[in-house]
Amino acid sequence: MSNMSMAIIGVTTAFVIGAAIASYYYKKRNITKLFDQAYESSKQVPKQKKNSFLLLMFMEAMSTSKKKSKADASVNKLNNPKYLELQLMKMSKILKDGSKVQDKKTKHSLRLLKNYLAWEEKKKALDSKSKQNKTT
Repeated sequence: MSNMSMAIIGVTTAFVIGAAIASYYYKKRNITKLFDQAYESSKQVPKQKKNSFLLLMFMEAMSTSKKKSKADASVNKLNNPKYLELQLMKMSKILKDGSKVQDKKTKHSLRLLKNYLAWEEKKKALDSKSKQNKTT
């Protein structure tokens, strides 16, 4: 192999690694934004419906990312209290037995919920720790 082909391979490898790192940080930033929005929204929901509401939010986030043109229609649906109540009941059934779920979007939403709950615990721990440090 000549020096030119080695240089091309080196540049290509560096570009692929850079793209992978950029993709990772972009995804992480967007997930953190989604979790922050979910955290703020979940403060307004009763505790017994919180997990169902979060799962519904994550499922809507997954569906709107695939079809952004219909985002306004889904927001209008969520403003309807009867539709929202039915969806929350559906989400609570999914949460009771998540092993029966076969839909990719629902499985991914359940993983997001699990990751969110872990993130929320870390956030609460950091918040309490920072409050404790401020008082001392």
